[in-house]
Amino acid sequence: MTKAEIKLVQQYLKSKKLYSGKIDGIAGSKTEMALSKVKPLNSEWNKTRKLIATLQLYCKENKIDVGKIDGLYGPQTKYAVDALIFKLENGKPEPVWRPDEIEEVNPNKWPSQSESNLNKYFGKPGENLVIIDLPYPLKLSWDKKTTVTKLKCNKKVKDSLESIFEEVLKTYGLKKIEELELDVFGGCFNIRKKRNGTSLSTHSWGIALDFNPDKNQLKWGRDKAQFAKPEYEKWWKIWEKEGWVSLGRSRNFDWMHVQAAKI
Repeated sequence: MTKAEIKLVQQYLKSKKLYSGKIDGIAGSKTEMALSKVKPLNSEWNKTRKLIATLQLYCKENKIDVGKIDGLYGPQTKYAVDALIFKLENGKPEPVWRPDEIEEVNPNKWPSQSESNLNKYFGKPGENLVIIDLPYPLKLSWDKKTTVTKLKCNKKVKDSLESIFEEVLKTYGLKKIEELELDVFGGCFNIRKKRNGTSLSTHSWGIALDFNPDKNQLKWGRDKAQFAKPEYEKWWKIWEKEGWVSLGRSRNFDWMHVQAAKI
């Protein structure tokens, strides 16, 4: 965690009358003692995890979708913290800025991303899910020491995803995949709203995947996003051949994200 984030935790603890020390971004003994008094936290978690979980609580109390209070700093927590900082600095939530439910021609049979179309084609969020085996391991973006060899997705994208991952391995090879960080995984199935949007994310149907979110952050455009570089052209062609849509390539934001839904 950054010093600024620890300061947020200290501010939250002080507002709950659990902490009387300085707001200095240093998680010393007084901060640690205050964390032990936060009731929803697991007493067996280490200090870092308690800090993150308390930050998640702060987001939740500000009506920011942070997901599960688990003390793990994944992409959803990162977005929630950014939204919290904006709200605290400006006195109001960040305005909705990303487009929702844009209808386009669908040459590859995936439905458009309106919720009604997704429900009709894929079933309701959380339904029709299957597990697929991956041809190479993926590292969790929030804990790169942990790898996964399976992922949960909607059954209607199963064959397409398996084909894509096999093609990526064939095209790049494991060494190049690791070098380009194509194996840094930010998640697939997750029932939640779009970041700074009003409708459900396509992740809610298990038809979207995020890759290397730290280097392809939500609002970054071609000037900053890793996946906008020329060496990722083949990667995107593999996805697009199967009809998947990159929000980065089509809208120049959220370069981490690819989905089986048209926009």
